[in-house]
Amino acid sequence: MSTPTIPTSQTEEPSAPADNAHALSLVSVLATGLPAELGTPHEPAHYTVPAVFSRRVTREERARIEDPATASGLAEATGLDHGLQLTVSDRRLLIKGTNLAELADGLATALGDMLARLDQDLHSEHDERVAAGEAVRTAERQRFDAVSQAAAKIRFGTTQATT
Repeated sequence: MSTPTIPTSQTEEPSAPADNAHALSLVSVLATGLPAELGTPHEPAHYTVPAVFSRRVTREERARIEDPATASGLAEATGLDHGLQLTVSDRRLLIKGTNLAELADGLATALGDMLARLDQDLHSEHDERVAAGEAVRTAERQRFDAVSQAAAKIRFGTTQATT
């Protein structure tokens, strides 16, 4: 039996670029993970909303997502003034201290934008590490070539003339 989900938006384009099938994004709210009191007079003002990731999260992604500065930045960008927290749990993002209305009013889009920026940042950092590694390898090859050329010029002989 499949778990019912609620799309994060019926009209929004996916956060991930179409040419990057491996970009991390959120695909839906896990309705079965919402509080049972929703829609009743006992509905809490804020609660944890579980959202489903498009794929498993890497260690680097998890560290950035769970960094308190990330939730703080999202709260500031969306005008939320309460304790928003983000926790990764397997393929779910637990968005703590919010509600469906806040997600619909812009938090869902802000989360999608944050994940797109995170993906771009991590790719840029990876590219910089690759470039730095290549620069080190190139410098090492040049050093090795210079040492090899200097070594090749060495001739072992005698200073006595042969008759």
